[in-house]
Amino acid sequence: MAGIAAIGAAAHLARWLLWQPWTTWRVPIVWVLHAAYLWIPVHLALRAGAALDWSHASLATHALTAGAAGGLIIGMMTRTARGHTARPLRADRVDVACYVLVLGAGLLRVLLPLAAPSLAHVAMLGSAALWCAGFGLFALRYWPVLSRARLDGKPG
Repeated sequence: MAGIAAIGAAAHLARWLLWQPWTTWRVPIVWVLHAAYLWIPVHLALRAGAALDWSHASLATHALTAGAAGGLIIGMMTRTARGHTARPLRADRVDVACYVLVLGAGLLRVLLPLAAPSLAHVAMLGSAALWCAGFGLFALRYWPVLSRARLDGKPG
């Protein structure tokens, strides 16, 4: 299992590097997706480490869920909310704050227990707070957008 997971991690990291994510730094609505995808090879590397008893398997699970899934979900939610309401596909400061909070939740949940296992409970609580803040901020920001007509007057 460790070997398969390590090969998968390397393959996904190579794929991520081919996208040249550093070129999208000025386009948050794209870099959030690249940052979230990076959690997939991290998940697989941690899964390999867990198979070798180098780390706890829950860290791999949280890299996939809090990091990859959370980041991809918040990135796509802002993108689709903007697109389906005829708004420009450009992230504003509130969107970027949502991205940073959700991706920060993943970082805190995975990296703090990896560095200091005795702080796993602190990491869990802090991560939950960041996660809720990121998605809560999205809900506050997009409720008025999604509960009104499109800007261009078209149906949908």
